Amino acid sequence: MLNKIIQSGYFQAINRIALIFMILSINNCSLGGSSPDGVKENATIANVNEESINVKEFRKVLEKHKRRYLVDNSDPLSSSTFLWLKTNALNEMIQNTLFRQEAGKGEISVSKEEFEVVLLKAKNGYDEKAFKKHLEIEDISPEEWENDLKNNLLIKKLIDKSVNNKVSVNEEEIQKYFAEHEEEFHKGKQVKALHIMVETEDEALRIKKQLDSKEGDFAELAREYSLGPEGAEGGDLGYVQEGHMPPELDAIFKLNKGEISNIIRTPYGSHLFQVVDKRKDSKMSYEESRKIIHDKLVRERQDEAFHEWLLEIKEKANIEIKNEILAKIS
Repeated sequence: MLNKIIQSGYFQAINRIALIFMILSINNCSLGGSSPDGVKENATIANVNEESINVKEFRKVLEKHKRRYLVDNSDPLSSSTFLWLKTNALNEMIQNTLFRQEAGKGEISVSKEEFEVVLLKAKNGYDEKAFKKHLEIEDISPEEWENDLKNNLLIKKLIDKSVNNKVSVNEEEIQKYFAEHEEEFHKGKQVKALHIMVETEDEALRIKKQLDSKEGDFAELAREYSLGPEGAEGGDLGYVQEGHMPPELDAIFKLNKGEISNIIRTPYGSHLFQVVDKRKDSKMSYEESRKIIHDKLVRERQDEAFHEWLLEIKEKANIEIKNEILAKIS
């Protein structure tokens, strides 16, 4: 719930992809302004089966990678880090081009009805203000956001058809895994929490004062002010397990039942939490563990099958990298 709007299962397969190519040694990369490098925007930086990727498209994807890095890391953007980001950005563009080409060969497409279902699910619970804030953080237009969502749905359909639907796990394999790894299956500490997320710390302070003075109910204030998707449900996050939340939110597991947290800052805003129930560690039965094991084994086999499938696509593809242009981009 605290993740970005479009973070979902549609992107999990994409995140497993290995590097497609190795870039030659690049030195003296400038980390300066938007385009002091003199590289023309319409210049080709890579060809994938005769389909070109130009510099303008690449810069946009590179900027997304830079923003993600700076949100998730406090380290400065060194020359080696910038080279790594450029490599990852171009890898992503090449692999997505390959996927679109494969979808075309397999006559895989996204219908209007399919897209509308996914679109509604992606926006579910977010009011116009919260959605606009997300687009500002991502620095993309609504049209670009919808196009990215549609492309990711297309890629998911391709991977499901080509890889995932061909993988299965039987009951005997699940039982064997549970018997050999029983120590893995326990529930850690859990809390049931209500959540309020607002844009600024000043807003959070005003809400905190109302809560501390008993002038406002947490759930009602969440419905009125929270930008999170669970705001409409009174901020109810359900039960969350220790270790499954971003590190900056670990403090909520130390709260007593009924207690309200201090204001917690993240890149997405200011947060308040109220713990309404707590559960201790407990051992899981086979029935409780079964789905976890099934999903784990399926995921591992899908990963293996995916890499084999991707390798086959890469070996058949004609990929040309313009390293001299990539080296100049700053």
